[in-house]
Amino acid sequence: MKNPAWLGEPFAIKDNKIFLTKKVAKRLLAEAQEAFPYEYSALLAGRGATVTACVPMPVSPDKHVFAWDGKVFLQALQHIRRHNLQWLGVLHTHPHTPPIPSARDIAGWHYPTLSYWIVGLASAQPEWRVYQWVQAGHSGSFEGRDYTLTEAASDDEETNDSWAPKNS
Repeated sequence: MKNPAWLGEPFAIKDNKIFLTKKVAKRLLAEAQEAFPYEYSALLAGRGATVTACVPMPVSPDKHVFAWDGKVFLQALQHIRRHNLQWLGVLHTHPHTPPIPSARDIAGWHYPTLSYWIVGLASAQPEWRVYQWVQAGHSGSFEGRDYTLTEAASDDEETNDSWAPKNS
């Protein structure tokens, strides 16, 4: 089944590299630290395999889980589409543990072509990791991937507004 154009496929080919703009990385880290000690999450968007924008999701009241309301999630996807971007991945934090996918992360992952980012905030220096889902028979697991921080993309690729979906 082919993905719609708004659903990015940065890992559809194993050797694809993924890029994250420094501007988005800075914003994600600031928002994640503001949400601490709760888990922060965001949808990552851009074009091709370059993350140039993010849509922060509401912070969960649970310190060890991130979860999204269906309506809020769909609003975030509509926002990405309205800005003519592709949905490239998901980022969330592990405020109290290393950035390694938990059993709950593995069980809850439904988007195998997208990138899966975890930022560990348990140590003095935040630790960023990106993963790709690898299917093996009826199950699968995350495999670590490399990424490159890059300068900001051209202005027509940046989504600089501060929109965020609201829980209702």
